[in-house]
Parts: sequence; C-alpha cells; structure tokens
Amino acid sequence: MKNLLLILVLITTLNSFSQSVEIIHKSENRNLPEGKIFAFIEPTTDTSQIKYVATILARDKNKKSNIEFLYFEIRKEATKIGANCFRVKSFERGGKRNEAILILDCYVANETTLKQNTKNHENNVVYIFGGERDDDKSTSFKINGVEIELRSGTYYKLSLKPDEEIRISKGGFTGSTITLNWEEGKELSFYSLSGLGLAAMEKQPMNGISFNTGSVNRMGNISLGLLLAYILKQAN
Repeated sequence: MKNLLLILVLITTLNSFSQSVEIIHKSENRNLPEGKIFAFIEPTTDTSQIKYVATILARDKNKKSNIEFLYFEIRKEATKIGANCFRVKSFERGGKRNEAILILDCYVANETTLKQNTKNHENNVVYIFGGERDDDKSTSFKINGVEIELRSGTYYKLSLKPDEEIRISKGGFTGSTITLNWEEGKELSFYSLSGLGLAAMEKQPMNGISFNTGSVNRMGNISLGLLLAYILKQAN
C-alpha cells in the first residue's frame, strides 16, 4: 500500500512539472496540408489574405521552463493542423501556480503573403539576448571593446552601418568573438550569450539551426528570435 501511495505521489509530481499544450479555440478550416514553416507575422504585413486556424496554449510548471520550448511545442501542434504563421496573443510567467504560459494565434497564409512577410523583416539589425527571466543574473559582453552589462529579461539591439565593423565578444581570452559588417539586404540576426534560443537540434525545425561556437552563439530560427524580441524588453 505504501509503495502504491509512493508511486501515485511520484506520478503527480512528474505531471505537475510537465509541459502541456492545448488548442483553446479552433476554426472551421479542416483538412489543411501540414505547415512547413511557422513564421512570426510582422506588424507591417498585409494580413487580409491569411486565414485563422487556431489559438494554442502551452504551459510549463517547471521553474526552469524556457520560452523557446513552449514555442516549439505550439509549433508542433499548429503545423499539424495546417498553420504556417502566428501572432503572439499573450505570455506570462509566475502567478499562484508559478507557471510559464504562452498563447499564440495561429494562421495559414499563402506563399505570396509569406514572401512579403519575409521582406518586411528588418535588414542589417542584430539582436543580442542574455538570460530570459527577470530574476536571473545579468550578462556582460563587449561591443568593439566597450563592456556592456545586459540585464536578464532584456535584449540589446544594434543596427549595422556601411563602412563600420562591429565586434561582439564575451568571455575574455577563452571566450569567443564575432565580427559583423553591413551588407546590402542582409537579413536580421539573433545571438545568444546564455544558451537562450539554443534548443537541441532535434527541437529545431527547418530554419532553426543554432550555431554553437562558444560564448556568443547565433540563433538560426528567425521566428523564435522575433518572438523573444516581442516578449522580452529592449535594454538600450
């Protein structure tokens, strides 16, 4: 009896720290082909041709939950039912149950709209992320030798300019340095100083390739980067 009670307690504990995904509203659109991408819809994109598919919620009771894992769980469910793009409905962390909850409105857009959405991304812009939570430690890094302390829960944004070289470094002699230059039409890029946005490769679909080269790591999933920039606060 005691063993049975222990098993029940363990199951309850494990369940209380597991992720869950829920479709909280779904449209009448049925039999859509599976989505191949899951794009962040830019505010400037004409959305008159997109169709609503569903609103999906992901939650995690684990105190160490990451936005990226909630995003990938929603992405997996959304693309199954035909969504290929999304807008952020809400994100919250904490509360009485100490949960992280991400809710995305998911849509399907035609190829023309998706291409235009990509064109609406900023060019020659770089986002640098430290930690995700407000109560985590801050992260120090350097831009062209000038030290910057990036508070957790924020990101640093910079624009590349013609004839200017930007060197981003972290970790001193044993760390890493990347060099960035302006290029005509260069797509925006995202870098992580803490492991944020660097899920394991099996979690990273399609364009979600992370380049782990040291203390400054490039995030390959542009939609995830834009989601993080939307949720977190700009530091500068």
